[in-house]
Amino acid sequence: MTDQTSQVGKAVFVGNIKGGVGKSTIAVYLTDYLRQRFAERSIMMIDTDPQGSAFEMLEPHSNGSDIKFLPVGDRYDGVNVTTLDGILRRMLAEDNSLTIVDTGAGKMGDIWQMAMLCNTMIVPTSMSWTDLRPTIDFIKEIDERKADFGRITPHVIVIPNRTSPSQRNFNVLSEALQEVNAIMAPPISDLSAARSRSASFGGIKAVEGSRFHTEIERLGEFIVDYVVSGELDRIYQQ
Repeated sequence: MTDQTSQVGKAVFVGNIKGGVGKSTIAVYLTDYLRQRFAERSIMMIDTDPQGSAFEMLEPHSNGSDIKFLPVGDRYDGVNVTTLDGILRRMLAEDNSLTIVDTGAGKMGDIWQMAMLCNTMIVPTSMSWTDLRPTIDFIKEIDERKADFGRITPHVIVIPNRTSPSQRNFNVLSEALQEVNAIMAPPISDLSAARSRSASFGGIKAVEGSRFHTEIERLGEFIVDYVVSGELDRIYQQ
């Protein structure tokens, strides 16, 4: 019998109030990997970062129906948030769909309003306390908002980023995450490795044979196992 939890639409929010932690790069490569992995599924990328870097990278590898640019920030009114709400509700109602929402750094109000529309949140961070401290504070705020609304979603997944390729000890991050309601995903060692392959984004195939490709593949399968399958939903419902 097919598990109905794995069939329902999923929405993944990639965010962190801290800038420069690799949100857009992770979002576009993860989207492209999952499109290759699930050719039969409807997989959409929505870029809400006013800089539009994720849209710029992925748009040449997409068709008009599976990528959107809806900037949300101080210079934009609520129209794009309302449009985003409508798109996500439609996608979530579509079996086997997956929507990835990339965001920029910004005020908690803008980020929270969008995050509440999704059932999973990916939070990249380096192991440096310069990034880790505001990241943990950000997740604490997410936990508080969920508690205020009596919600268990969005489930939070933290991705260690810019780690040493030889690093095996993640105790600093593990201990920090004990303060919040989040799980840790497999690490990404060097996002610049992808950019060094080409001056322009070439998708997941362009980085085949690299450590970065292996790490994105491992991260993608983690998302498949815990998000696409509905496993996180089942864990938290218990």
